[in-house]
Amino acid sequence: MADDIMTGQSQQEAEAPKKGNRLVVTFVAVAVLVAVFGIVWLQSSKYEPPKVGKIAPEFALVDLDDKPVRLSDYRGKAVFLNFWATWCKPCKEEMLSMEVLHKNFAKDGLVVLAVSIDRVTTTKDIPPFIKSMNLSFPVLIDSWGKTDMPYKRMGVPETFIIDQEGVIREIVIGPRDWTRLDGLGVLTGLLKVIPKTVKVVPST
Repeated sequence: MADDIMTGQSQQEAEAPKKGNRLVVTFVAVAVLVAVFGIVWLQSSKYEPPKVGKIAPEFALVDLDDKPVRLSDYRGKAVFLNFWATWCKPCKEEMLSMEVLHKNFAKDGLVVLAVSIDRVTTTKDIPPFIKSMNLSFPVLIDSWGKTDMPYKRMGVPETFIIDQEGVIREIVIGPRDWTRLDGLGVLTGLLKVIPKTVKVVPST
């Protein structure tokens, strides 16, 4: 009988550390889950979808000459920020009217900035694309998707009209004919110009 009692006590003593270990493991697991959730929440809140009235997210990319360019380099000017790709047919159709916009309003303080989201496999297509269409506005390359998270695009083309203080004033999803005056209200308002017509400037 005494041996049985001693055996029972020994089993209880042996099981006690095991229970303690399980509690520690459970506590650590919960702490890790909380930490992971916190990180994910912070990251998602950091990259909220850009909205009209909010500062346009900053980015640093390179142009076709591999020169680094930041969005904030154009602070003090109205920026027409367009996201596009060489494989996007609507983008190609929209580009011609963007060139017209650039040639008409550059003197008034407008910067037309086209960001290509072509990935590494198609970046070689960008220079011949630009040359074939005689485009003269700045083109930046985002082959690694640096702008994907901060801008949360719906697709391409997508355009952000940004004022001189860096605030988004209009978001245009999909292509637009930028030679039509009925679509230029926000832009001409920022530039403080009242054009009677947008002249189609022939390519040189």
